[in-house]
Amino acid sequence: MRTMSKIPLAAIVVSVVSVLVTACGGGAAGSTGNVELSAAQKAVVADAEAAFAKYSKVQPLETVPSLPQAPPRGKTMTLITCSLPVCATLADGAASAARALGWQLTTLNSNSTPQGFLSAMDQVAANPPDAFAYISALPDSSIATQLNKIAKAGTKIVALSPIGNPLKTPGPVQAVVGGEKDTAMSGRMMAQSVVADAHGPANSVFVWDPSFAGVWGPIKDAYEGVLKGAGSTPGVLEVSNANIGKTVPSQIVSYLQANPDTKYVALAVVDYNAGLDSALRAAGLLNKVKIISRAANPAALKAINDGTQWASVGLELASSGYRCLDQLARLMMGVPLGDKVDQAGWEQIYVKGNVTQTSAQPEAPDYERVYQTAWHVG
Repeated sequence: MRTMSKIPLAAIVVSVVSVLVTACGGGAAGSTGNVELSAAQKAVVADAEAAFAKYSKVQPLETVPSLPQAPPRGKTMTLITCSLPVCATLADGAASAARALGWQLTTLNSNSTPQGFLSAMDQVAANPPDAFAYISALPDSSIATQLNKIAKAGTKIVALSPIGNPLKTPGPVQAVVGGEKDTAMSGRMMAQSVVADAHGPANSVFVWDPSFAGVWGPIKDAYEGVLKGAGSTPGVLEVSNANIGKTVPSQIVSYLQANPDTKYVALAVVDYNAGLDSALRAAGLLNKVKIISRAANPAALKAINDGTQWASVGLELASSGYRCLDQLARLMMGVPLGDKVDQAGWEQIYVKGNVTQTSAQPEAPDYERVYQTAWHVG
């Protein structure tokens, strides 16, 4: 089990009538207490409240420009995915999009390990398809040989949740989905939700697996940036994705017991919710902290609707499969991608007041119809 990082405490006397402000936050959840914020901190809080008000409303998918004609049918495509449930949902979306386009899709699972990913990459390089997309377990520098071989065969390549540096063109990878702009936005939205709810600094902890820093680093950085801008430094709890639904819930409970002033728990991925409500209930902590997760799923929506969890940031999952194939189709047809080469995708903050269903994966409204109309299919 990984050890918990301890939140530093640094009391600063502001004035005779001021209160002590800790580096992990000031004031109780839902208020700033008597903490006097600077002009810069007030601006961060105001931005957070405006963002929370905007993104807790139904968010439409951005306009998808129509292609000049339907993409060519009968193309081959390979997708390398991972073992997390969010990856399975993305793969399902890609499969749906491929069917709509009349493409033959082969899906390979890397099992989220470097060895499994390298094996899958070697398999693709040995028989390059017309189109290729991958969720990487390694930086592109580690698979440069395979990527160059695949690209040399004329394959169009899109990276999903890329690790490391932003997209560089020209190069074998021609577009990205879920890149740094997208991940940073989701981390920022979690933090803005916390700051908006607290109306200022807040005692919170960010839960993540640091071995995924190549992909999730921007989430953590953006979360910490907003909280620090508002006048508080969040704690960090390191867990292992291999222990989702196993030891992760007890690690979160242990952290909260050791840091009883924590009012908000931000989960880097919604899968950390597995078994969490039961663990919090057993420890007498259910409804004593506010849980906000990233990549909302039906279980998170149900927990929000039932009142056991507070909020979740919805992301493109199945619809990101459609976004990926849209990029590949445009690359194949020589249609410029413009800003769609790497952009933040659809996101929305779910809270009890806007959860309308708890059985289906939350996604951008009507995304299948929007994309298929732009593709002249369906």
